[in-house]
Amino acid sequence: ACRALVDELEWEIAQVDPRKTIQMGSFRINPDGSQSVVEVPYARSEAHLTELLERVCEKMKEYGEKVDPATHRKSYVRVISHDGTKMDLSGVKFDGDVTSSLKFACESIAEEYEDELIEFLSREAENVKDRLCSKRT
Repeated sequence: ACRALVDELEWEIAQVDPRKTIQMGSFRINPDGSQSVVEVPYARSEAHLTELLERVCEKMKEYGEKVDPATHRKSYVRVISHDGTKMDLSGVKFDGDVTSSLKFACESIAEEYEDELIEFLSREAENVKDRLCSKRT
C-alpha cells in the first residue's frame, strides 16, 4: 500500500508543469519596504503535496492484488494505466474488498506519515519508496 501511494504521488508530481511556481514566505512588509517572498516550484511545494495527499487514496480504486506464483507474496498492481494503454491483468484479483482495504491502508499511511511524505517528496529524494516504505514505516 505504501509503495502504491508513493508511485501515485510521484506520478502526480511529474504531471505538473515544471515552470509553474508558487510564492512562499511572509507577505508582511519589512521596515525597508521589501517583502520576504520567494518563488518555489509548485510541483514539490508543501501546498501541492498536502493537496495531493488529501485525494491520492482515491486512486487505489485503480489497483488490484497480484500473488506471485513462486513466492506467494501479495502485491498491489495498477489495473488501469495512466495513459489508457492495455495492461496484462493475468493473475490479478480485482474486487471491492481488495480496493477498500488498500484505500484504508493508504489513508492510514498518508495520515500517519504525512510529515515524512512531504519531507521526502519536497526534496526529490532518491529511493523514496525504499526509504519510507521499508525503513521509516
